[in-house]
Amino acid sequence: MKRLLLLFSLHLFSCSQNAEKEDKKKPAEPAVRNAPKDSVITLEIDAKRGDQFFFGYTDPLFNFNMMETPEKLKTDSVFKETIISSSPILLKDIHWKAQNYIYLIPGEKYRITKDSLISNFEIAGNAKRTYELNAFKELKKYAAKQKRLSEFDFTDQARYQKFAKLDFQSRDSVLKSEYEDNVQFLEKYASKNDFSIHQNKMLERNLYYQHKISQFAFNKKSPSQVSAYLSDNKALHDELLPLMSCDSCFFDPEFPYLTKVFAKYYVADPDKVGPEKAYAIYSNTFKGKTRDYLLYNLIKLGGMFNETKPNPALAKRFQNDAQNPLLKEYIKEMYDFLETKKSATGYLVNAGGDNISWKELIKNHRNKVVYVDFWASWCGPCRAEAPAAKSLKKRFAGKDVVFVNISMDENSAAWKKASKKDGIDTPNNFILIQPSKSDLKKQYRISSIPRYFLIDKSGKIVDSNAPRPSDDKLVSEIERLL
Repeated sequence: MKRLLLLFSLHLFSCSQNAEKEDKKKPAEPAVRNAPKDSVITLEIDAKRGDQFFFGYTDPLFNFNMMETPEKLKTDSVFKETIISSSPILLKDIHWKAQNYIYLIPGEKYRITKDSLISNFEIAGNAKRTYELNAFKELKKYAAKQKRLSEFDFTDQARYQKFAKLDFQSRDSVLKSEYEDNVQFLEKYASKNDFSIHQNKMLERNLYYQHKISQFAFNKKSPSQVSAYLSDNKALHDELLPLMSCDSCFFDPEFPYLTKVFAKYYVADPDKVGPEKAYAIYSNTFKGKTRDYLLYNLIKLGGMFNETKPNPALAKRFQNDAQNPLLKEYIKEMYDFLETKKSATGYLVNAGGDNISWKELIKNHRNKVVYVDFWASWCGPCRAEAPAAKSLKKRFAGKDVVFVNISMDENSAAWKKASKKDGIDTPNNFILIQPSKSDLKKQYRISSIPRYFLIDKSGKIVDSNAPRPSDDKLVSEIERLL
C-alpha cells in the first residue's frame, strides 16, 4: 500500500504534460454534456496472469474512488466494475507507467486489456470510439520514447533528479517545451478518424491543467526560493485568476487541485495561517464552486492523503456559507456522526450505531477463529480483495469462523457507501471512531492498510500480518486453527 501511495503522490507532483504556448490562448472551456440520470458505465477488465490494473475517478463529492484488480493474479480472469454517472467522466489509469486519463461516457461498455503496462480501452464494433479512448495512452507511449527530463521513471531516476535540481527558469522552459509537444501530438492524433470535438477540448483542458499544476511542483526548493518565484511570476497568477471563477472547469479531476494550490500559494496557506483564518480568507476571496470546494476541503475528513482534523465550528459555518447541497449534506452527516459518537473515540461502531470495544469484540467470538480485515473506502488494494473475501466466507460458511471488517475511515458516509457496494454491510462490519486517536491502532502499529489479523479460538492474535483473502496460504492457516 505504501508503494501505491507513493506512485499516486508522484502523479500529483511530477506531471509530464507540461508547458504552454504563451502566444496561444488557453483551450476553450467545453460545455459538459449531461447524459440521462443514473446512466451506467460498465468496465470489463480482461486480466491475464500476473496483470494488475489500477484505476480511479473523482465523484461529485471530490472523493477519489479507486478500482484495482488483485495483485499476483494466478490465472486469467475477467473483472467487472460499474460507475453510475449522469455525465462523462475522466477515468485515471494510475499505474506509474501510465498516469493518463480515459474519457468515458455513460451508457457505454468498455473492454480493458493491457498494452504493455498501459491499459487499452475498446468498445466492440466501434472503431471510432476505441480510437478516441486511447488518445492519452498513445500520447504517453510517445512521450516515453522521448525520455523527457520531467518524466519520472523508476528505471531511470537519475534523469528526473536532474530535472528536480534545475532552477525555476530552466524548469519552466522544459515544462513549456514538453507541454507544447503534447498539444501538437494531441492535435495530430485528433485530426484523424473523425475525432470528437467535445472530447478533444476536454483532453486539451486536462493537459493545460496538468501543466499549470506542474508549475506549482516545487520539489525540494527552499521556502525563500518558492516565495521569490511566486513574487516574480505575476504572469502565472494573472493567467490563473480568471479560472478561479470557472464553475464548468470542475468537470476535470485535475482542476480542483489546481484551485487548491493557487489558493495555498497566492492567497493563504492553511498550514501557516490555520484552518479558521484560511476559511475566512477563502470565503471572502472566491466565489461559486471554487469557494465551495476550498471551504469544503478545509473541513472534509478522510481520504488517501487527507490529514484534516475535525473542526465542528467550521463545519457548522459551512452549512450557511456553501451553495452546493450535496457538499453541505455530506459534511452534515459526517460531523453529526462524530458528534453522536464523540464519547466513543477508539470504539468500534456498526451500521446500526452500536458501540463495542476491541476486547469485547474478541470476547464475543471466543471458541471461534476470527479473521479481521482492516480497510478503508479510499484504499484500492483493500477493496480489490472484496471478491476473494466473499469467496472465502462461502468456503467457511457453517464453520466456526467469523469474518470481521474494521474501517479506518474518518468519514462514516464514505464507509457506509463503500460497504454497501462491496457487499460487506454485515453486523460484523465496523468503523473505528477517530482511528488516529485509537489505542488499537497504536498498540498494533497499524500504519498502513490493508492489514489482516488471525485470532485463534482462545482469543489470541496468532498472526497480526495474516495473508490477504486472495492468498492461497490463508485457507490452510484458518483450517489449522479450526
